[in-house]
Amino acid sequence: MPLLTLHLLRLQPNTDWDLMLLLRSAGNGIPPALRSAVSAEYSVNAGIPSKLLKTYPQLDAKLKREASSAPLTGSLEKARNRSSSQSLELSADLLAFMDELVKEHDKPVTMLNLLHFHPNGKPDYFKYGQVILYRNLGAMFSSKRPSQGFISVAGKRGGNAKIVGNVVKPPSGQTDSRGEADRPENEWWNEISIVHYPSIRHFCDMLAGEDYQEINSKHRLGALRDTILLCTTEIDVEDAQPNSKL
Repeated sequence: MPLLTLHLLRLQPNTDWDLMLLLRSAGNGIPPALRSAVSAEYSVNAGIPSKLLKTYPQLDAKLKREASSAPLTGSLEKARNRSSSQSLELSADLLAFMDELVKEHDKPVTMLNLLHFHPNGKPDYFKYGQVILYRNLGAMFSSKRPSQGFISVAGKRGGNAKIVGNVVKPPSGQTDSRGEADRPENEWWNEISIVHYPSIRHFCDMLAGEDYQEINSKHRLGALRDTILLCTTEIDVEDAQPNSKL
């Protein structure tokens, strides 16, 4: 299974992460000539199904083409009009972040998810997210598939998990950010996912929706011991924009 290496880079001391890189092979790291520009780094290795990587360019291009026509469901506006939100995920801080980001980037965002499961939590999380992987691999569903899951909840807002994979230890002679090389695998991140949304508004619309809150509380929250979610805007290396950022 191909290895994908995630690098989070801090380019200036005492700042948040500035850049996220996804590199196809562990040996294809940060060039030595650029190391002096990196103040701090966090890296994770993940095994990614070959077909996901093979179809990624076409899927990514399709999602970006369709982003401007992706609908909102109205859940976000309903939540903002209530005096209090029943969704802990849609916090005041997140709404403030959304309002600031759309001023300069009301365009597609890519969400990085790092997941650490409770013991025996992954099977329940699989019920929440299994259709993500099946959809992008083109697998066939049985008639018993869940009628409501992430694929339908995110999909109606244009959301799509472009890459999903299991975290693995780095090859011999290389390191990641787990600390001790013999750290038990159940004591660090277990899974990584890279998810597209047509805009930060579409992401927040999903969090505000009763459909998402149902599958989140039923299958996701109890399965997770820890998680990290980072919102990024992508840089087109052929036409880099100065405001592309985490």
